[in-house]
Amino acid sequence: MAAIAHTQGAAGAPDERELAYRALVRATRGLGLPQEFAYVMSGELKSAKAMRQMTTYLMSARPGSVEEVVDEMLAIVQNRNTWIEHQMREQSNARITAWYNRPDRPREDFDDPEDIL
Repeated sequence: MAAIAHTQGAAGAPDERELAYRALVRATRGLGLPQEFAYVMSGELKSAKAMRQMTTYLMSARPGSVEEVVDEMLAIVQNRNTWIEHQMREQSNARITAWYNRPDRPREDFDDPEDIL
């Protein structure tokens, strides 16, 4: 896995995700784990923020086994997925609220006794 498929920013400068990936590789190698493991983790973590969280964990906790590293990675991925789902629900609720509050919505007049079941 010598070829790394990470992106470069403008003018060939590394972007935020690439920098986070490089830091993750350094932290992973610092624990004696292979670079390929960092590559796989970066694919699962997906975002620069998640990679930075993982790097911080590796540097501060210094886990003793690969299982501990994977458990933390899965927890970070789960937190990220939960946040994404929450954002999607908020956007859906905002669209529904906007639809209910639209100016062309017909008014419901419940003052008429014939309208009540």
